[in-house]
Amino acid sequence: MSEHTAPGPDAIGARPAQRAGHQGRREDLTTHQMRTIGQRRSDAEEKLARHLKEGRHPAGEHPPAMERPADD
Repeated sequence: MSEHTAPGPDAIGARPAQRAGHQGRREDLTTHQMRTIGQRRSDAEEKLARHLKEGRHPAGEHPPAMERPADD
């Protein structure tokens, strides 16, 4: 038989994230924490957009220019 047959008192009614000290629900966050999360998300989205753009046009290469019809 196992040494532990039932969960301990600290596991009853508590989610693993709560036991680990993580904030599990957004309504538990302060306004400052929500602003920080929003800023980090915005920064990450900008970084991703920049990386995708650089991936389409590697350094030293420029996107092909639109050719204008020659003026006669």
